[in-house]
Amino acid sequence: MKHLQERYFRHYLPLVQEFVDNVASLGLDIQPKVAQPFLPLFGEAYERSSLRMAIVGQDTKYWGCLKTFLGEAKVEPEKVLQGCLDEFQSLEFVGWGGSRYTFWGFAMMFLAAIHGRADWGVMKQRGYPEILSSFAWGNGNAVEYYASSPKHMPWDRWELVRKAGEQLNGIRHLISTIQPRVVVVLWKEMSPETYFAGHPYVLVEDQAGVRHYRLEEDDVDVFNMPHPGRMRWEGTPADHYCAGLIAKLHNKRLAVAFPDFVQAHGESDTVVHHLKNTAPLRSPEFTKFKFVEWVAEELKKRGSFMSVPTLATLLNSLGYRTDRGYEFGGDRGTYNLVSGAYKRLVHADRSDRARMVAEAFRKPNFEYAYDE
Repeated sequence: MKHLQERYFRHYLPLVQEFVDNVASLGLDIQPKVAQPFLPLFGEAYERSSLRMAIVGQDTKYWGCLKTFLGEAKVEPEKVLQGCLDEFQSLEFVGWGGSRYTFWGFAMMFLAAIHGRADWGVMKQRGYPEILSSFAWGNGNAVEYYASSPKHMPWDRWELVRKAGEQLNGIRHLISTIQPRVVVVLWKEMSPETYFAGHPYVLVEDQAGVRHYRLEEDDVDVFNMPHPGRMRWEGTPADHYCAGLIAKLHNKRLAVAFPDFVQAHGESDTVVHHLKNTAPLRSPEFTKFKFVEWVAEELKKRGSFMSVPTLATLLNSLGYRTDRGYEFGGDRGTYNLVSGAYKRLVHADRSDRARMVAEAFRKPNFEYAYDE
C-alpha cells in the first residue's frame, strides 16, 4: 500500500490546498457542523486485491466539519488526509448502514455476495475483515448537495463552497490515485459526460436498471444503478440489483466464483486464470512467499482452499522458481514454500496471517498441506 498512499497524497495535497485557499477567498462565515469535502478512501488490502473495485455514491451527508477541516488542512493537510484514511481503514463504516436499502447495507451485502458469502450481516460486527478492507469508497460530489446538508448556511453561500469543490469531482481522481478496475456507482442521476469528463467512454449496455460503461483507454468498467434507497422507492428489491450486478461481473470475467476446493482442472480453471491475471507483479518486494500469502488471502475471502499442485501451477506460470532455479513440482519443494511463508509471518508477529496461510492449502486428498 506504500506506493498507493504516496500516489494518493501526491495527487490530493495540492488540490486540498487549492480548495482551502479558494474557500478562504470567499470571505464566508463558516458555521460549525457544515460538512467538509469528501475525498476517496481505500481499505488496507485494496491495492493487492484481485478485484480492485470502488463503490461510489452521490455524496455523503454531514461528512466531518468544514470549519475544522479548513483550519487543520491549512497547516497540516497530510495529517487531515491520513486521519480520514485511518477512520475508513479501521472499518468504522460497518455501523453506518443496517438495511440493504442504505448505501452501506447494500455495499456490505454486495461485497459479501461477490465473494460467495451469503451471511453479510456478520459484516456489521466486523466479520470478514479481509473483504471489508479490500475495496475503495468514493462519491460523485466531493462537497455534498445543499439538500443533503444540515443547512447551516444559506443556499447561495453553500453553492459558492460547492463550486470551490468542483475541482475535486470526477472519476479522473479515482483513476489517477487508486486505479480501480471496476467502479460501481450507486447514483441513478450520474451524468457520464460530467463524471467521466476527460476520459472517453462507451455505453456497453443499459439493461434491467443497470448501465454498463467502458472506459477503454483506462481499462475501467463502470456499472451505474440507483441508490439503494431509491431501489426501495421504485419497488425493485435490492437483492435483484445485487444478483444482476454479480451476474454481469461474472459474465465479463471481471470476477469469478470460487469452488470450495480449487484444483487445476474443471471448474477451477477460471479461478486459476483469474488469480494469474490479477496477481501483483513479481518483484524484489513481492516474492514467492508474498505470493503464497496473497493467494491465501484471496482464498480466505471466499472460504475456499487450494491444492498444493495447483499452487505450483500458478507459481510456475508467473515465473516463480525454487531456490535452485527449478519449477515447482507440487511436491516437497512447494510444501516447503508454504511452510516458509507461514514461518516468515510468525517471525513478523503476524500470527493471524500465518494461520491464514496454514489453512489455505491442502494436499489433493484434502488433508492440510502444512501442520505445525
